[in-house]
Amino acid sequence: MPLERLQNRATLMRSFDQLRREFDNPRNEMAALDEFTVQALDMVTGPRTREAFDISREPEAVRARYGDGDAIRLLQARRLVEAGVPVVTLTFGIRGGSDPECQFSWDTHENNFKCLRKLLPRLDQAVHALITDLHVRGMDRDVCVYVGGEMGRTPRTGQSTGNGAKPDGRDHWLRAGFALLSGGGLEMGQVVGKTDKHGAASVGNPYRPQNLLATLYHVLGIDPTTTLPDHRGRPMYLLDDSNPIKELL
Repeated sequence: MPLERLQNRATLMRSFDQLRREFDNPRNEMAALDEFTVQALDMVTGPRTREAFDISREPEAVRARYGDGDAIRLLQARRLVEAGVPVVTLTFGIRGGSDPECQFSWDTHENNFKCLRKLLPRLDQAVHALITDLHVRGMDRDVCVYVGGEMGRTPRTGQSTGNGAKPDGRDHWLRAGFALLSGGGLEMGQVVGKTDKHGAASVGNPYRPQNLLATLYHVLGIDPTTTLPDHRGRPMYLLDDSNPIKELL
């Protein structure tokens, strides 16, 4: 996005904020929001962050290790961390792309195997390059890489859970999922938890998304038992279940 367009959006946002502060928002809350907004805009528009997005500054050999397309985002993520950005999120596999067999990216209600044969090698190459890059640069103990999705997929093709699946597709599946973590000072080289032989359900006492978040908060130095006041001033815990994944600590 051009810098001028971003500045226009910031001006529009400030006009909405001014309208909102005239209603029921306490002044101190609005002041805090304004401060965070200034920090965010300074981070995005600052020269170090802008340069981080410019992968042409990287040697050709490094860029080649990551691959093309969405893989560039992982290289940019590494550069953003080096520029001082503490948390970077990105998506891999663009929905509605030009490939007719991967129109819905990872949401493979059809063409599951044809699409994954294209997406998985690209993701594997890019993630391997990122983890290796962080290790070579001595950043792996400080930077945690998390790869995951919002849900699993049905263990059988053609199985519908209400969203539809063609004979060669897989629908949404909430009974089993996965996450890959690397670095961040966590204990690596292990598989935590398991599913049944069909990959249909967790076996034993499963970890849940809140346990994963508690683990990431641990890496970031955030106490998961911290409370924040809601709009009525009542204390709300960051997580209802603040137990991290103990095998990783």
